[in-house]
Amino acid sequence: MGDAVLICGFGAFGRLHADGWRLAEPGLRLMVSDPDAGARAAALSMGIAQGDVAATPEPLIERAALVDIVAPPAQHMPLARIALAAGKPVLIEKPAVETVAEADELARLAGDLPVQIGHVLRAHPLVARARALLAEGAIGRLLRLEGESAGWKRMRADSGLIANDGVHLLDLMRHCAGGAITGVDLHEVRALSPDIADDLRITLSLAGGISATLRLGILVAGAREDGFMPGALTEKRLTLIGDAGNLALDFNAGTLRHARVNYARQGDVFAVTPGAVVQEMAIGITPATLLARSFAMFRAAMAGRGPVLCNIAEGAREMARVMQALTPTQRPLRPIEGAA
Repeated sequence: MGDAVLICGFGAFGRLHADGWRLAEPGLRLMVSDPDAGARAAALSMGIAQGDVAATPEPLIERAALVDIVAPPAQHMPLARIALAAGKPVLIEKPAVETVAEADELARLAGDLPVQIGHVLRAHPLVARARALLAEGAIGRLLRLEGESAGWKRMRADSGLIANDGVHLLDLMRHCAGGAITGVDLHEVRALSPDIADDLRITLSLAGGISATLRLGILVAGAREDGFMPGALTEKRLTLIGDAGNLALDFNAGTLRHARVNYARQGDVFAVTPGAVVQEMAIGITPATLLARSFAMFRAAMAGRGPVLCNIAEGAREMARVMQALTPTQRPLRPIEGAA
């Protein structure tokens, strides 16, 4: 396509978006707006033309076919307002909005314009494979989900552990379960300092009686370097637990393990008989390839050939509702009689 994409925000992830667009559509004209001079210099160093780089979107937006918002979260809505007022389809990185009211405003401003929320792990081929296996009944009835996005990785001051890391797996849990998150509870650990939560445990309920847990934190090293952040050692996993097996997705390793099991009740216990275990691997998956997949879905939606990867209702409104409900609890441990 010969039209231009305006990337608003050209920090590290904005540059990954540029890589993803160039992979998805070689030769595509990219434009960049960012108030930071260093970010604009980075855009020029990547071959983006001087006249296609500006401190604000206004000088560029009329030439854009769509607007890709990769700025810090507090700037998402102000930039979305500008883009939608100009009649441009919009991609918005997660977290898309900060409140339910903003999500409702986003939907109102969008009208019939396509808006896609950047929950990019939905584009992962292993997620598509897991959902297909789940639909086939490969693990029986889905009972539970367990997720982890933790490890030695910098904490972002502008979004925090939940908004930066947790939303990906919260969204995938909702995506795989096929129903809304209906209840949440958050427990914080403050091991390094009493004023900063460094480890979080989230308990969830989802539609259909499905339960879930999610761990986030920076205390324990992961086994592999994080694909989205070089130099970080993390774990990024999601396990779907059914009454006839498990599907374990490891996003850093690029693997899906399908384990079958038979549970047979015998009085007050279950006899557990393991079955076959099959592992699949996704080859060549990088942040840029995932972004390219998500961009292709957005282009198709713009042309009326299918839905966006993640819509406002699920990716903005529902996530904002969940985030607002995640207030920490610090329950004291129950004392044990006779303990020293």
